[in-house]
Amino acid sequence: MTASLGIFYDYAHTGAGVKVVEVMAGGPLDRPGMNVKPGAIITAIDGVEIGPEMDFAALLNRKAGKNVLLSVRDPGAKTDRQIVVKPITPAEENRLLYARWVKRNEEEVDRLSGGRLGYIHVPGMNDGAYRDAFEEVMGKYPHREGLVVDVRWNGGGDLVADLAMFLSGKKFFDYTTDTRSTGFEPNFRWTKPSVAITNEAAYSDGHCFSWAYQHLGIGPLIGQAVPGTCTFAGWEMLQNGVRWGVPGMGVKDADSGRYLENWQTEVDVPVWNAYELVSRGQDPQLEAAVRTLLDRIGTQVATPAEEGGRRER
Repeated sequence: MTASLGIFYDYAHTGAGVKVVEVMAGGPLDRPGMNVKPGAIITAIDGVEIGPEMDFAALLNRKAGKNVLLSVRDPGAKTDRQIVVKPITPAEENRLLYARWVKRNEEEVDRLSGGRLGYIHVPGMNDGAYRDAFEEVMGKYPHREGLVVDVRWNGGGDLVADLAMFLSGKKFFDYTTDTRSTGFEPNFRWTKPSVAITNEAAYSDGHCFSWAYQHLGIGPLIGQAVPGTCTFAGWEMLQNGVRWGVPGMGVKDADSGRYLENWQTEVDVPVWNAYELVSRGQDPQLEAAVRTLLDRIGTQVATPAEEGGRRER
C-alpha cells in the first residue's frame, strides 16, 4: 500500500524532486510547524533523493502512520530543511478529498447565489449522514432563502422517508413581535424552496430519494437520470473476502404498483458534467442547480461564461 502525503503535485515540473501545488486541509503536512507552501519542492524522502525521472511513489510504500523524513526546499530558498511527517492511507486521503470537494461546493453555491442559498451533500442514507445534514441545514443555513441538496454518488441505505419529510416542511407559525421574529414552526424541518442534484451513480436508496423527491413535488431534480436500483438487498462477506448480496424485497410506487427496480428516474433539468469542464474545476450540474433555485425564488445568477472566470481545481 502506497501512503499519501496529502498534497497535490505539479505534474508539469520536470526538475529533480516533486513540486507542491496544494496541501490538503487536515492532511499530514497541514500541521503546526510544517509550513509547506505551494511551490515548495520535496527533494528527498527518508534520505533518498528524488531524481527527475524517478517514480517517488515507491519511497512511500507501506509507510502509512510511520515517521518519514522529508527534505523540503521552500520557494526562493537555496537550501533544504528537514521535517518529519506521518503519511496516511489512501482511504484517509479519500476522506480529505471528499471534505475538500464538499467545501468547494459550499463556497461555489455561496458565491454564485450571493450568500442566499445553502448547500449540503448527502453521501449515504445512514444515521451519520442525516445528522450531518440536519446540523448543517438548521445550524448553518436556517436563514438562507433556499437549499441545494446534492445526492450524487449516494451509496444508499434507508433514509428516504426521513430526508423527504425533512425537506417538505411547511411553515405554519411565526414567533414574533410587530418588529422582530424570534423563530417559527416547524423548526425541525426545512420549510423553504430546495432543489436536488442527482446522477447516474446515485444507488439504491439514493435512487429511492431521487424518485420520491420528484414524485412528491418537493422541488426540481437536476443532473443525470438515475438507474432504477431502489430495492432492498442483504449483504454478506464471504470467506474469500468477496461481498455478496441478494435483493430480498422490492419497492413499488403506491399509485401504479410498479416496481422501481429497472425504472429509471428522469431528471427535470438534465445537465451533463463534461470531463473537459470538470477537469478545469467547473461543475455545470451545481451551477444549473443554483440558477434553477434562484429562478424559483425570483432571482437570476450569472453563468461562468458571463463572469469570464475560471474555477480552481
